[in-house]
Amino acid sequence: MMLQCFSELQTMHAITDSLRKIIGLGYDKAWSMPSEFYTSSEFLALEKERLFRSQWVCVGRSHQVSQVGDYFTTELVGEPLIVVRTNDNQVKILSNVCRHRGSVVVKGSGNTTSFVCPYHAWSYHVDGRLRRAPLIEARADFDLARCRLPDFACEIWGGFIYVNLDNTALPLTPQLTGLSDLIKHYHMDNMVELHSEESIWETNWKCLTENFMEGYHLSTIHNKTLHQITPTRLCQHFPPGEGYFGYFANFPEKLEQRGLYHPDLTHAERQRSVMFAVPPSHVASVTGHIVTYLYLQPDTADTVKVKRGIAFSDSDILECDRQAAIDLFERTMAEDQTQLARLQIGLKSSSVETGPLAPADYEGNVWDFYHYLARKLL
Repeated sequence: MMLQCFSELQTMHAITDSLRKIIGLGYDKAWSMPSEFYTSSEFLALEKERLFRSQWVCVGRSHQVSQVGDYFTTELVGEPLIVVRTNDNQVKILSNVCRHRGSVVVKGSGNTTSFVCPYHAWSYHVDGRLRRAPLIEARADFDLARCRLPDFACEIWGGFIYVNLDNTALPLTPQLTGLSDLIKHYHMDNMVELHSEESIWETNWKCLTENFMEGYHLSTIHNKTLHQITPTRLCQHFPPGEGYFGYFANFPEKLEQRGLYHPDLTHAERQRSVMFAVPPSHVASVTGHIVTYLYLQPDTADTVKVKRGIAFSDSDILECDRQAAIDLFERTMAEDQTQLARLQIGLKSSSVETGPLAPADYEGNVWDFYHYLARKLL
């Protein structure tokens, strides 16, 4: 046991030391992280505490709760949550744990005027205030008016809903000012989700974040899906901000325009996807007519829960066009899933080594991600 603890401590020191060494280094000095960065369960525990509990994490789209009483449930690092639109037309994120004896209150999604725990019928208003506690309400040592489901810090940006579980993170929107300027003409907040899926991938959550956010692999892994649309050679990195990083996946000039584009978009904006990350675990690609996105939740060091979706600017899009967009996205994701499972196997090899990253336009966002993690974890 002592040897195991010593080994785990050595691993943590090695990972954090690697992060410290990158601080201040430019893209021309960028190298990949050691394999333990992606395989250590002890490091994952630190990430869950300092990132997924302490930073802003995306949980859904505001259109999922467009009407008063609309709600959906989710979970983040073991914390059951209710996302709901309250009577004052505000989106709130409540604990989905009954204040009586800890049962999960509600599952799924829908529209309601109250939440009723199935265990002993304690009921709550949609803003979390307790309505009834059957047979207990008259107790002198229990104040019904002061009992409520706890709520968590919530922000909406670009139509996405974010939560901060420990209620200590600085406001998110000011951290995304530069990104907001880049994507304002796409009017992403008006796009409506028409496709969503969820599955478990056999890879570390950081590997998937990095994969989504680098264009170096577009013309190899996605040769038959994305290469003709966003080839590696046309990728263009843009400077990161405090709460984001990303790149432009530019289209060839002769590529036919797809979908219904907003009239505010410039020619340059019509000719690219803006690939962006709001770390730790939200990655997305917005073009003139759709935004595709992933919300990542680490399961184990080797597995990640992947919630993915597509929102469209034209909610009345023809079914054949909607399905074509879904098919392209899901085929691309399947290609990534296969490759990342191979990567996770390789990362456990005794012969694996670190290597130099490609220039900033192609793998610069991997380096940006490392620097974000260094700021938040050290």
